[in-house]
Order: sequence, then structure tokens, then C-alpha cells
Amino acid sequence: MMIRSVAVVGIGAMGAPMARRIQTAGFELAVCDSNEAAVAEFVDRGARAAPEPADCANADVILVLVATPDQVWEVILGERGILAGINAQRSPIIAVMSTVSAEVVEDIFLQLRPSRLRVIDAPISGGVRGAEQGTLTILTGGDEQDIAAVEPVFRTLGTRQIHCGALGAAQTMKIVNNILGVSTTVIAGEAYRLAIERGLDPARVSHVLEACSGRSARSKDPAGPRAGYAELVPDRASFTSVSAIMRKDLSLAFDMASQAKGKYPAVCGLKILIDSLGEETFDHWRRIAELPSGND
Repeated sequence: MMIRSVAVVGIGAMGAPMARRIQTAGFELAVCDSNEAAVAEFVDRGARAAPEPADCANADVILVLVATPDQVWEVILGERGILAGINAQRSPIIAVMSTVSAEVVEDIFLQLRPSRLRVIDAPISGGVRGAEQGTLTILTGGDEQDIAAVEPVFRTLGTRQIHCGALGAAQTMKIVNNILGVSTTVIAGEAYRLAIERGLDPARVSHVLEACSGRSARSKDPAGPRAGYAELVPDRASFTSVSAIMRKDLSLAFDMASQAKGKYPAVCGLKILIDSLGEETFDHWRRIAELPSGND
């Protein structure tokens, strides 16, 4: 299957830079979003506006990049969802790149089984910087032939693609990753802030952490933590958005743990912590983000 056209549903903080890369790579692009100004920017660059998700159904590949499980369901199966726009001559591949549960993706697949639509799950890691630079990690689950068909698009978005197994496996893998990623971001923020208040050079702190048991994604930049936290909190609105995503991610983790046989007190405790994030955490992250560039 030759991929010529791509539709992106959801051109927010992640979807917009991804859509720009897809368009720059030469694919025919359609964009669908409730933000008319965001859509207009792409139309000015030659993209097609899709007022409803159903209007994306004539693309070869449809990337779903909305925020919540309910939105994913509505975008695909709602009254004006992708399924409503399908005709007998088209069989696009839907890549669910939002982070939802495996159950959501599996349920959507069952609903789509009578149609010609194909579904893979492809959640992403790497943040806005990764989306802008094309360095995302894309986790995939589902039919390997469908994933291979979409690979030319994925190559424009990321430097690493990891197949996790059957449909839904990538979503489970992403939730497991997010348990550690979210906890590290929050706890490292307090650890770095404490180190700064005690007079330590944050770049040196990162160097020590990388050599010791405190090593994490937040310590790997040899220049220090400033850039990583600056990406999260360029302003208060961004912190609100990031916090909401973290709460959603930990809710998914909590639900998954609740349905498992084992006991997961740390996951449950982490959800309570993330639900309580407020001004103190914003203050920690801003303090790190505002470090002089020559000092970190």
C-alpha cells in the first residue's frame, strides 16, 4: 500500500508539529480540529481542512491525536466520526496515537470489524520537542502489515519505532512507561529544587545522578535540567495542560492496576499525589526552568 495522503485529527501541542513534519515530507495533508485558527494555519500552507472527522475518511492514513479516551471514541465512532465517512472503495488505516487504555482500542476494533477500516495503536513518547524535531519514539501494536504500511509516515515523526505486540499492547506499554515517567518528573523536580536551595550546581547534580542510583530521564542532559523543565512550563497555562495530561495518564494506570490481580499501593499513592499537584510544583519547575543558561 502506497501512502500518499494523511489526515491528522487533533492539531494541539503534539499534533500540530507532527502535522507540519508530515506536510513538509510531501504527503497530502488534511487536518481536523475545533480550533479554527490552528486549522487555518495549515490551510494557508496548502493542507485541506476537514471540518469533521468523517471528512478525513478518504485519506490513506488517519492519525488520531486527541486528549482523552472519550474523544478517541467520538472521533472514530461518533455521529460525525471517521466511520461515518467511509465508503466501500476506501480502507484507510487509523493509528490511535493518543494514550488511552488497551481496552478502548480493542473495543473500537470490535466495533469496526464489519467495516473496511484497519486500526493500530501507536502512542508516542518524546514531548513537544521530540514532535518538533522528529525524534519521537513510537510504540506500535496491531497487525504488522498495517504497521509496515504506515512506516513511511512514522519515519517523518520519530527516530525509533518499537513493536510491542498485538493491538492494545502499545497502549499498555505506554501506561507502564508513564507510571515511571510521571513519577520521575515530579520527584526529580523537588530533588533539583532542594539541591538548588542548598547551593548545588544543577549540572553537577545531573552528572552525579547519572553515575549513581538516581539516574533518570531528567538527569541525562549533561547541561542540566533547565531545558527539560522549561519545555514543561513556558507559562502557567502550559503547566495546567501538562498536569491534566499527567492526571489522565495516572488515572489510566490506576484503572489498569485496579483490574490486575496484584496489589499496587505505590501506583495508587502516585495517583493521589498527581491529583494534588498545584502551585508548589509549578514553582519548583519554574525555578529550575529559569536557571541561567550558563549555570546549568
